[in-house]
This record gives sequence, structure tokens and C-alpha cells, in this order.
Amino acid sequence: MPHCEHVKERIGRLPLNFVADAGYGSEENYAYLEAEGVDAYVKHGEFFRECHNRKWREDEMRVANWEYDEESDEHTCPEGKTLVFLKESSRVSELGYESVVRVYECESCSGCPRKAKCSKSASPDTPKRIQVNPALNAFRRRASEMLHTEIGSALRKKRSVDVETVFGDIKRNLGFTRFTLRGLEKVTLEWRLVATGHNIRKLFLAESKKRKAMAGAAAQERLFFLPLRGKP
Repeated sequence: MPHCEHVKERIGRLPLNFVADAGYGSEENYAYLEAEGVDAYVKHGEFFRECHNRKWREDEMRVANWEYDEESDEHTCPEGKTLVFLKESSRVSELGYESVVRVYECESCSGCPRKAKCSKSASPDTPKRIQVNPALNAFRRRASEMLHTEIGSALRKKRSVDVETVFGDIKRNLGFTRFTLRGLEKVTLEWRLVATGHNIRKLFLAESKKRKAMAGAAAQERLFFLPLRGKP
């Protein structure tokens, strides 16, 4: 998904409230919006399951549900095994944003009854490793809190009508699922043509519906005032 900075280039100054789907819920975008002083009502990849999947949300095998000691910087799994800090790993995006992931390793997984469920490794001697992104987790928690506020709920509902319906109509009914041009300028032009066609179609349908309603009302009026025929 494009970085929010690209969105800013297309629409100018970003609004005070930025609403987007989970495809934009990256650490890079959250950090950029925060730096711009914008409230990010942006879903993240786990938001839907947070809201609708209680089994996943309360799964004790989720690392997010494991006990964490901030002072010793250690995680504890459901079996009471300690995972100590091992190293930091940096990742740099295509746009140059660097995110830091902290890697933790279990001191010993030997004899653990949940080894098969917890680790993908077939070797019983391979210790469990987890990767934690503190910055992204903090951004996700903040986004979830904001999305559940009164304003956040209203913006989510509005977006589902203003945006998703239009995308669904254009992709499904008009069959536009892929850009034929390349480059930001050409793609922007192509999208404007598609949007213009969509808007003209909406105006045509609205006007047709209005005329049909007016014609129906006129027909009813003529029937009401139709003179009676026959002998008095």
C-alpha cells in the first residue's frame, strides 16, 4: 500500500482526521501521521479479529497475552518458560523508514507439552523465538482505542458508505480491477476518468429515478381527474 506521504502529495495538506482501512495500518504510516499531528483512525491488520474473534483474542498462545516483565525485559509463556532478550533486528522499507524488531528466545523448550503447538520447528531442542515490535504494538493499541471512540465509530461507518460502496461498484459492476497505465501521473489521470464516469452514471441514474417518479405522479394525477363517461 502507498505511504501516507504519497496521499498528501495527491490531496495537499492532510486532514486533522485520517481514516483508512487496514492496508494502511503500518508502523511507517502511523509514525508519519503522528509526526504530522494527524489523528490516525486507521485500522491495523488485527483490528477485525480484535472486535469479532473472541477465541483468537483470548488465545493464551498469542504472544500479546504472555506475561511481560518490563524491568527484566523478559516474556513468560503459558508453561512458565522464560524468553530472554536475544537481539534487535532492523528493517528498512522501500521509502527508507527503519523499524526495529526485538527478538526473544526461550531458555529451554525441552519437555514442553505445548512444543508442537507453540513452535513450527520439528526439532525438540530448538528453542522458541518470538519477534516483538514495541513501536508498532503501541501504535496499534492507540489506533484501536481511537477507533472505538464515538468519533471513531462514526468515521468507520461513514467510510464504509462513502468509500467501500464506490470501490465495490467500480470493481464489481464496472469491471475495473487493474490500471492499464503506469506511473503516478498517468494512474492518477486514469483514476480520475474512472471516477468521472462513475459520477456521471450516478447522476444519470438519479435523474432517471426522479423523472420516473415525476411521470408516475403525473399519471396518478391524470387518473384522479379523469372525467366519468357514460349516461348521467
